[in-house]
Amino acid sequence: MKEEFQQLYEKYYSRVYYFLLKQVHNRKDLAEELTQETFYQVFISLHRYRGECDIVTWILQIGKNTSYRYFKKNPFHADYDSEVIVTKSEISNVKSVEQEYEDKVRVESVIDCIKQLKENYREVMLLRLQENLSFREIGAKLHISENSAKVIYFRGKEMIKKELGDE
Repeated sequence: MKEEFQQLYEKYYSRVYYFLLKQVHNRKDLAEELTQETFYQVFISLHRYRGECDIVTWILQIGKNTSYRYFKKNPFHADYDSEVIVTKSEISNVKSVEQEYEDKVRVESVIDCIKQLKENYREVMLLRLQENLSFREIGAKLHISENSAKVIYFRGKEMIKKELGDE
């Protein structure tokens, strides 16, 4: 277990550090502290990793949660004695970075689910979502009726919702 953790630490340390550095507005000391806390959490939680996502995604999620806990305990405020003064616009930037990451993870989860669907569902979902085709165009392209394209799409969507649960 120690060797596995050491490999993870060496391989992903810089990625986690730079991810957290963005969230703390280039405060290197804080990013370092949160990175260390993240890897501590990884170490004590490694036995719970189930392989449902890429390991780096799992580690970054722990990093994100670590930074959330930090910010919850230490809310942003203007500190006139320090070099860093956090403004409302900077706070909204942190939220947008977090939101971008969450959106990326969510999209990756949906894509993984689509890949696991039967071929006809997968084709309809991809034509609708990637190529933005209408149901009529999908039907013509796949030689099925417009209504069949709608039914397949909505059933596929329900399968994905069921697979992802509360995500």
